[in-house]
Amino acid sequence: MSETGDPHTLGLKVTNFGPIVEADIDLRPLTVFVGPSNTGKSYLAILIYALHLLFAEHLDPPWRLFLRSHDRASASLDRDLVVETTDRLRKWIEALADSSRVGSPSEDPSLPPDVADLVRKAMRDRDDLGRALRAELARCFGVGGDSGKLIRASSRGGARVIIGYGQADSGSETSAVGHEFTMRGARSQLSEFKTAVPLGADLRLSMSSRTRALASAFRAIQSAEGLAHSETLEEKQWVNDLIASLVELAMANSVGPLSRSAYYLPADRTGVMHAHRTVIGAAIDRASSAGIVDAPNVPTLSGVMGDFLGELIRIGDERHPTVDDGDALASALEKDVLRGGVAVERTEANYPTFVYRPTDLDREFPIMTSSSMVSELAPVVLYLRHYVKRGDTLIIEEPESHLHPAMQAEFALHLVRLVHAGIRVIVTTHSEWILDQFTNLVRLSDLSEKEREGLRGADAALSADDIGIWLFKPNVKRRGSVVQELRVDPDAGGLLSGYDEVAEQLYNEWAEIGNRIADRGAV
Repeated sequence: MSETGDPHTLGLKVTNFGPIVEADIDLRPLTVFVGPSNTGKSYLAILIYALHLLFAEHLDPPWRLFLRSHDRASASLDRDLVVETTDRLRKWIEALADSSRVGSPSEDPSLPPDVADLVRKAMRDRDDLGRALRAELARCFGVGGDSGKLIRASSRGGARVIIGYGQADSGSETSAVGHEFTMRGARSQLSEFKTAVPLGADLRLSMSSRTRALASAFRAIQSAEGLAHSETLEEKQWVNDLIASLVELAMANSVGPLSRSAYYLPADRTGVMHAHRTVIGAAIDRASSAGIVDAPNVPTLSGVMGDFLGELIRIGDERHPTVDDGDALASALEKDVLRGGVAVERTEANYPTFVYRPTDLDREFPIMTSSSMVSELAPVVLYLRHYVKRGDTLIIEEPESHLHPAMQAEFALHLVRLVHAGIRVIVTTHSEWILDQFTNLVRLSDLSEKEREGLRGADAALSADDIGIWLFKPNVKRRGSVVQELRVDPDAGGLLSGYDEVAEQLYNEWAEIGNRIADRGAV
């Protein structure tokens, strides 16, 4: 994967996926995709979203199903091995539970070697993740059962996705864990998911609240059941259940932010906010006609759009716990950009309606009669208040849509403030103003807090290590796009994104027109 200097950066390598020939990126707190249209920015963003859905801890991951059955789990472990590992497991759990009462230890705890061997084997020994990801990709992209349509047309070897930390590649000894997914075949009937875990690696579990809760729960079970003899069946089941949970945690650790929830705000947010009731009504009408209307004539939505609609419908007046000061983040966005508040009201049928209340008027307006800027940004406000939590990922396509350049720059400031609040942000953009704002905030980090005083965005200075800007560049010879990193270059005045070439071309055309006008007058 790409070098960032951070061994804990999650890398993603993609080949022959959609229009993308090759992409080798790092998922950083702020990840930005730029480049011409039809080069694969949304393809990669939706792939990342699908990976979140596969691995997210709030879902029912395939590996949990893989090890759920006591009978299957009990059959997988040798009785002698259980006897040998039980004492070490008990000591490890006690130490882990004790540390949960006094705070995080100085470093993540290592699993006992023999337990780590079992976890490694269970992580490698599965065949269901490939099918699960293939199905999720087909759903998210709305291609029915034919996920083979996502393979680059001129590719002979199929599409390939590799996930890992640092510079790990499939099977590399430089990473604790690497995952590889491959799709081949016209309808992608051949797909596989392989996990590579170096045998000599020190397998650690991050000291998260979930890890502590696991340790405390199993120690309580152990005490309650009085498991004194490791040869009993109950002890064997208990050890297998613990191993299954450790596998789940190790998988979550190995994919880092992908184990958390993600929310995708598609590019046509305004249309959805204006017409969501009509869309849902049409879907219900179609559902009532099932068996009458031919299936090919029934309109379908991509999973990304379907998820967005579903999340809008589930939003209610009751606010759920989100990030620290999540409501303050949403309120600041309303104040600085929307110049008013966004609210949710329920009809008698308990269907949500969205209204906008301008700051300077004592009345409210339906979103559909408000400006397109309001309907574009309303979902961001609503998601911050009702869904997004610290550590989650918020993916926004074209955040500049329907925003004046000044508001684009202001919104970019707020996106960086979300990053500082612990929300991971991914954006696809064509906006030079948004990129310029991001690069200014990176440049701002070269100043001390004292030196930043009085400068716009002083509270949103951004470390260069926390942002990754990736250019999707068409490659005619390779018949697709190649993704490369853009770094902030102070000597070049920011980013060499290619937008300046468009500005230069337009200026030259202006000058040429002016020269011809001048020549006409001289005749």
